Amino acid sequence: MYSFGDPCETAEPVKATETPGPVKDLSMKDSTNTSVTLQWNKPDYDGGSIITDYIIEKKLQGQEEWAPAGTNKHCEHEVTKLKELTEMFFRVCSKNEKGTSDFVEIGSIKVKDYIIPPEANLKEYPDGQISVRLGHNAHIELPYKGKPRPAILWLKDNLPLKESEKIRFKKTENKATLVIKNVEKENGGKYTLTLDNTFFRKSFHIQVITLGPPAKPVGPIRLDEVRAESIAISWDEPNDNGGGEITCYTVEKRDTSQTDWKMACSNVIGTSFKVPNLIKGIQYQFRVCAENRYGASEPLVSQNVIAKHEFRPPGPPGMPLVYNVTNDGMTIQWDAPIFDGGCPILGFHVEKKEKNSIMWQKVNLVLVKEREYRILGLIEGLEYQFRVYAQNDAGYSRMSDTFKVLDTPGVPGALSIKEVTRGALTIAWKPPTNDGGARVHHYIVEKREARRRTWTEAAPKTTQTSLRVSDLLEGVPYFFRVVAENQYGLGEAYEMPDPVIATAEPAPPKRIDIIDTTDTSATLVWLKPEHDGGSRITGYCVESKAKDADKWIVCGTTKYLSLVIEGLIENSEYEFRVKAKNDSGFSMPREAFSSVIIKEPRIEPTADLSGITNQLITSRIGESFEIDVPISGRPAPKVSWKLEEMRLKETDRVSIKTTKNRTTLTVKDCMRGDGGRYFLTLENVTGSKTFTVTVNVIGRPSPPEGPIEISSITSESCVLSWNLPEDDGGTDITNYIVEKRESGSTAWQLINSKVTNVSRSTVSIKWSVPLNDGGSPITGYIVERKPYTVTGDGRWLKCNYTNVTNTNFTITALGEGEEYEFRVIAKNANGVLSLPSVSTGPVTCKAEYSMYHTWFFN
Repeated sequence: MYSFGDPCETAEPVKATETPGPVKDLSMKDSTNTSVTLQWNKPDYDGGSIITDYIIEKKLQGQEEWAPAGTNKHCEHEVTKLKELTEMFFRVCSKNEKGTSDFVEIGSIKVKDYIIPPEANLKEYPDGQISVRLGHNAHIELPYKGKPRPAILWLKDNLPLKESEKIRFKKTENKATLVIKNVEKENGGKYTLTLDNTFFRKSFHIQVITLGPPAKPVGPIRLDEVRAESIAISWDEPNDNGGGEITCYTVEKRDTSQTDWKMACSNVIGTSFKVPNLIKGIQYQFRVCAENRYGASEPLVSQNVIAKHEFRPPGPPGMPLVYNVTNDGMTIQWDAPIFDGGCPILGFHVEKKEKNSIMWQKVNLVLVKEREYRILGLIEGLEYQFRVYAQNDAGYSRMSDTFKVLDTPGVPGALSIKEVTRGALTIAWKPPTNDGGARVHHYIVEKREARRRTWTEAAPKTTQTSLRVSDLLEGVPYFFRVVAENQYGLGEAYEMPDPVIATAEPAPPKRIDIIDTTDTSATLVWLKPEHDGGSRITGYCVESKAKDADKWIVCGTTKYLSLVIEGLIENSEYEFRVKAKNDSGFSMPREAFSSVIIKEPRIEPTADLSGITNQLITSRIGESFEIDVPISGRPAPKVSWKLEEMRLKETDRVSIKTTKNRTTLTVKDCMRGDGGRYFLTLENVTGSKTFTVTVNVIGRPSPPEGPIEISSITSESCVLSWNLPEDDGGTDITNYIVEKRESGSTAWQLINSKVTNVSRSTVSIKWSVPLNDGGSPITGYIVERKPYTVTGDGRWLKCNYTNVTNTNFTITALGEGEEYEFRVIAKNANGVLSLPSVSTGPVTCKAEYSMYHTWFFN
């Protein structure tokens, strides 16, 4: 017999571990003149134990050996003490208790200070506005970024905002805050945060809306109708609703012999009200307040008025009717006004105008006593409009509507076919929009066979807007038309554009195609039936069955000529058929030409770059650019974007939108560092393909390389020289702007304005824009001249009488042989003038002139 001995245990627990996997998505986060910041994601697999460190190594381009660059417990590390403009390579690995992973490498990366345009985050203010109750505090807090760190300036309604007891500013490394205490009405308006980091200047706007009671209604209060027992008043809406919708108005009244007001109505909807229950002969005053959710406005008070019957101008006459039309005249008649104003109508006035004119002309020389008038002197072929207004002792009425011509009716509305059976159908239509000024008595429906030209009456006349037509030949196409008739005759006919066949059901759909399949679906398309059976096709029924099955199953219905059939079994073979449906029922089915096996096709991915000329996109710094590429492939390919070696992800500036057949990369507020080669990689089960688009981001060049060397110094001039800038901004350097200032002054003057052309009586000059616009855009320039003297004496005279917005100008009306000098002054949007530029020096007006590229310094 056998038995077990005592067990032996390990002194410490043992963990089954191995080295971790490599880090993911290694990329450059930032760079300065002496450092590079890297970022990455954790490995997919930690080897069964905690990642304790990440090891970072570096090497110069061209070197073989790697040097330590630091360790970090987080997925980000700044490598410091690097040399500016060197090309560096970096690699990172993860470490656990078992050991280190494989390294992941990135490079080359140029060590330089990247410029980030200033940007404020307005996501907390999605509509760009903030609403604040009167008496409360307004708190505007905007996160911002930018490199170098931008200076901050707040403005209100485009004017600089100063800090006070009421207005407070607060600034941190990444947030700018504005606080307005105890908000009043005048604190509402547009507030602007301006961020300026010397390279870029950007502004961001927040609209502050103050919430409170509305302003008082706009007056005066109108007395629309004064009677002994009631007075109708009206007013206009307030100019300011206080930030909330006007909910109602309150109307109060008072006897002017008393001081207290009495409520007439506390909930008036609209801007008019008839005040009831007045006492005849008493003098009244009214006042109106507007209300919103925040309270009531100040009252609008009316003039005094006595409650008694008063005469008013009459109401408008009825719309004129025209009849007895000849080649030079016509007669109009109208109805009397419904309201005579409280006194008899004295007569009427008639006006006319041509249809396309805006000028009305009075027709009658004396007051028209009757309610009809004959207008003569009209021009044959022209269309006219007429209107009438009444007169009583109180004044004139409003104008009547323009005339209405008595005529035959217009065209009936579109026809529709219903209740189709063999040999019979029902036709329905809508009444004409124009009845010709008289009631439509009845309708006449006519028919004709499509192969004949003769129309015959389809059925007796009807007063309804539908008619049952029978005794039609089965299978024969018919056209139908409908005519309306009034007391002036028959109107125009509406004729059906297509013939109708009186059959019970539609023909089957024409041609069915299976245009696509996936692993679980099929897409079918088909054509309309040859005929609709005499009534509108209302839909289609799609049926399917397995290849060897006997029974058809309904798998979908639709109103359209296509349908995606879902829920099919992969690698199974199916047959499909489609039936059309109208008011009478289903057509015979139409089957697809062949069966289909349900599976996803395998098509290698590809991208269409034909829409991007030379695969090159050029954008300016601060603008946005978009790389929009149509893509294809089955299954739909996985899409990834890279800029050089850096994998791109969604950020505040970078947006990647991908659909089944298109991918779009958008970069907002682009910088020079956003330029380079963009790699689009498409991958599916058939393989992977990469496509390249080059982006050139252009903008301001970097400063010229120093130092500035000064030579050939005289009492009047010197020669400056410097080196090209490190970065040309993506395009060739076109010119340099040279400015000077005296050592005891802080104001700089533009030097390089120069003469470009001279004639006997004209001089053309050009100049560069100032480096500093003074905080608002340059809006124009002033060009001045004076006779040249060695001593500099003489008065400068303005040459331009209109604003010069370009950086060149030609001065005219100069004297031949005379010697002049010229200078330029800039002006910005705030109306501030710059110091004058340095003079061009002496210029003599003559026919031939040699150009010198030397600038003299006074």
